Amino acid sequence: MAVVMNFVLSITDIVTITEVLLFSMTQVGFVNKLVNFHRNSRKVATLDELISQDIFTRVTVAEMDIMKTSFQRCQKVLNIFLVSCFGVTLLYGVVPAVNGIMTGTKMYPFPGKFPFNPDDYFVLIYGGEVATVAVSAWNNGAMDCLFTKHTVIATTLFRILRKKIKDLHYNTNEGERPLENRIKHCVRYYNEIIKYVSAIENIFAYGILVQFMCSAIVICLTGFQLLVVASESGQSGLLVVYLFCMMFQLVLYCWYGHMLMEESNRITEACYAINWHEMKIGQQKMLITIMERAKKPIALKALGIFRLNLSTLMTILRSSYSYFAVLQQIYRK
Repeated sequence: MAVVMNFVLSITDIVTITEVLLFSMTQVGFVNKLVNFHRNSRKVATLDELISQDIFTRVTVAEMDIMKTSFQRCQKVLNIFLVSCFGVTLLYGVVPAVNGIMTGTKMYPFPGKFPFNPDDYFVLIYGGEVATVAVSAWNNGAMDCLFTKHTVIATTLFRILRKKIKDLHYNTNEGERPLENRIKHCVRYYNEIIKYVSAIENIFAYGILVQFMCSAIVICLTGFQLLVVASESGQSGLLVVYLFCMMFQLVLYCWYGHMLMEESNRITEACYAINWHEMKIGQQKMLITIMERAKKPIALKALGIFRLNLSTLMTILRSSYSYFAVLQQIYRK
């Protein structure tokens, strides 16, 4: 409410308006993700149920190594993201205080206006604003990490499926029936991965769509604020870290969504890589079933509109730059 009041009172000041919109759009994206998450909170538990099935939990040592490697790499990336979120929260609390001491005025983290004199309750309001930034960053980052980890699990399952298919080398000593059972297992494994990915998309799709639209605006506004803010105020350092954090958040969705799509595309290659020509006709037909399904790549979408891949990432960044160029021209005039 304080931020909205500031927007109304500063409707002719483009610098203040962009600063207010920068904060507001960040919160709009976060609140939409939070509402969507709570609305689908019961469905989130189904994701754990899906990956707890015997078909996924009975793994070999080699498959366990694939899982460990994927999860360790993912955790390192998420640690960097969480550190950047912590850095933004810390700077939001420190930079206004330092600037206030240097200028001899009382400054606040948020660009807000109050119907009373906030300086009378400076410590209370300042601490409350920093606390809200911390809570927002923690919950926002937690939802991003939850989505990323489920996407990495799905990607890892596709890698394991490719290994299962490559291990389907025809062995005359094994007999026809055991090989056929292993192919059927791969078909069931594939179907369960598809169900799992569909569940991820159904839960997070709406929040991701709003996040993408808000991110394009936030990145643009952050760049514009960097253009107009005084570098010696320390605010520029906060904006740089904030810009890095917002772009990192966007990359998490698009990069891991792209990796999932790439792994699903490699299923057909895995089927071709084995000596399928030595199999029985019935076994070849089951392989064809897998290959036909693999012709349509498994891709996560933001409410069926945007695919989560690197192409979408570049589209958002280009849009952000276009908005930035327009704002820059308006500001110069």
